[in-house]
Amino acid sequence: MQIQTTGHIANGLYVTGSAGVPVYLLDGPSPVLFDAGMTVLAQCYVNDIRAVLGTRSPAYLFLTHAHFDHVGAAGFFKNVWPDMQVVASAPGRDILSRPGAIALIRTLNAESVQMAKDEGLTPLNDAPFESVAIDDVADQGSCFELGAGTVIQALHCPGHTRDFMCYWIASKKILIASEAVGCDDGTGYIQPEFLVDYDCYMANLTQLARLDADILCPGHKMVVTGDDARDHMRRSADYAHRFLAMVETFLTEADGDIDAATAKVKASEWDPRPWPKQPEHAYLLNTRQRVLKTWNRMQFLQENAPGRTRAM
Repeated sequence: MQIQTTGHIANGLYVTGSAGVPVYLLDGPSPVLFDAGMTVLAQCYVNDIRAVLGTRSPAYLFLTHAHFDHVGAAGFFKNVWPDMQVVASAPGRDILSRPGAIALIRTLNAESVQMAKDEGLTPLNDAPFESVAIDDVADQGSCFELGAGTVIQALHCPGHTRDFMCYWIASKKILIASEAVGCDDGTGYIQPEFLVDYDCYMANLTQLARLDADILCPGHKMVVTGDDARDHMRRSADYAHRFLAMVETFLTEADGDIDAATAKVKASEWDPRPWPKQPEHAYLLNTRQRVLKTWNRMQFLQENAPGRTRAM
């Protein structure tokens, strides 16, 4: 099943705020949140979370990565629930301490206000992004016990970003994977998200597929369950292969001009997509990285091709 709404999914898992830019809530003896969405939707998330938890506070906020639309309301949440522990990877902690990164996150969140208004989401938060301190660091295999047999296992998946963490709840077969598994744009196309390393991204997909999640939580648009979750993993790998081939063709035609190839990718992938969709500025930042990493990979493979003679 593909679930494109907010509310209860199954096994105590909820989508809050907006299905397009979700914050996931897992209720239980120690409730937890996954990701912090966009700053403008902070009050939407809080209202939905309070509707489930009442006066209880989330014990943890687990961040998958430090992109603007995944950490936007983290500072707001910390003000609402000061005892909540914020968890990220060590690289994520470092990113969120850099003034330049905080400035970019604040800018991109500000640019998203109009998108939220166009979708008719309310109430909207007019305050700018607030930085947040990381209370605990998650490493590969780190486990967080929540009681009643619920354990969250952290998985380092540095293909989308270097700081990327997925979270696996084995007892409930829930995988919080965000962009590590790509995002279905609602038309069936799954956008590949390798901003760091294509081959690492594909290896992550293979490893995550082996978990055989019953409830798969990508970064945007929908939650997929049952056979659709497994189908999402297969299609994500397929679309990533196709995307790589497309970008390699564009780069060859453009003689390695990264910006020219990026423009062609945008015309093929982003321009025809219906609204709501990723804001153009954020899309171009990410896509230029995908194109650049593809070019670097092409160069590496060419330089290391069997039989190639190296200059002395």
